[in-house]
Parts: sequence; structure tokens; C-alpha cells
Amino acid sequence: MADTMDRGDAAARPGRMRVLWDWVWPILVGCGIAYVVQRWVVGFANVPSGSMYPTIPNPCTIVVNHIATEFFPIRRGEVVLFPAPDDPTTIYVKRVVGMPGETVSIHDGHVYINGKVLNEPYLKVPTTGDFGPYKVPANSYFMLGDNRGDSDDSRYWIHKFVPRASILGRADFVIWPLWKAGPIQQ
Repeated sequence: MADTMDRGDAAARPGRMRVLWDWVWPILVGCGIAYVVQRWVVGFANVPSGSMYPTIPNPCTIVVNHIATEFFPIRRGEVVLFPAPDDPTTIYVKRVVGMPGETVSIHDGHVYINGKVLNEPYLKVPTTGDFGPYKVPANSYFMLGDNRGDSDDSRYWIHKFVPRASILGRADFVIWPLWKAGPIQQ
């Protein structure tokens, strides 16, 4: 009788692999869900440069809204992330200035879209230099940093425009460091 009870207890106890699997599968599922959410819904990015200062302080961590650019049209003035056109291994954060089909030029301290001055309330200093005119191709955008004196942007790139398909998401909030936290002006 004791023999039967021992075998019954052993059969009732889960094996080591079963115990391990009971711990591992929820972790794997959680990591998979987190990956999907961060890749296609909302993610985070570190901003090491001052090219968007003071709109985005540096260094900081921002929240990236992937849904905003995946399912809705890109709007002028949005701050978006994309692989650098001349170096796709680098991710840039810039403001959408020129829309598909428009002509962008820069002179007299202003950006001109189709010959009209662009209102840029987010800028703290005028845009210097003479650039353009640039005709923005279909399904592409002309990008500028808010800190125009210290921004590697469409003015200087060999490939001047960012294709719609390359836009990864919209920069919505600064979350770190906490004293710099807040929404990003779009």
C-alpha cells in the first residue's frame, strides 16, 4: 500500500520541465506583447542631440506614437522619427516642414512654402542662410530641426527628402528626465 501511495504522489507532482515551462511561457508571452506594443503602438527613444532644442531638450527620452503616423496622415509641424536618408543606421527626430508637391525655400530668415512665409511659432531664433528652392516629391517630406543653427536636416542631406514609408512615429512626450517631462509642441 505504501508503494502505491508513493507512485500516486509522484504522478501527481509535476516534473521539473513542467514547473519551468509554467514560469517561462508567461514571460515569453509578456515579452512578445511588449515587443508588439513598442514596435507598432508606442515606443521610447533617446534624443542625444540638441537639433530640436528647445522643443525637445537634450539629452532626454521621448515617447514615440507609432499609430499616429501609421494610420493617420502626416501633418506639417509634426515632430517625427525616421532613419536618416543618408545613413539609415541613425534615427533622426525632426519637424515636418515641406509636404508632398510643395516648393520649399529658405532666405531672409524665413522658410517659404510655395512662395509664402511659413508661420513657425515653435522657433526661438530665425532660420539663417539661403537654401532651395526644393520641390518635394510625391509621398515625401522636407524636414528641419527646430534648432536651425545646430541641425543636420534636409538642407544638408544628399537625399533631401524623407519618404512616407520611412517615418517611424510621432514624438509626443518627453518623459525623462522628470524635470523636463511634458508634451512636445506639434
